[in-house]
Amino acid sequence: MYGHIHVIWKEMVLTMDGSEAWAQILLEAGISDEAEVLDTVTQRDDLTFALFEGTCKVLAMPMDDALRAFGRHFVSFTLR
Repeated sequence: MYGHIHVIWKEMVLTMDGSEAWAQILLEAGISDEAEVLDTVTQRDDLTFALFEGTCKVLAMPMDDALRAFGRHFVSFTLR
């Protein structure tokens, strides 16, 4: 997965629930260094899945809903 997805995912989380939620998601995903996932190079899929799963847990949101929200956010992000 390209790191751009992680950058846009973070922006979505910040918009939805703020920086504390993002920090919790990183902890939940076992990521100690945010820069590790926000680099815009190709990222390991397990990091991407950990972020997605952490988001679902922290925001108490089913994966389908999280992915739909990301799709909407991604489209608006690309249109800016």
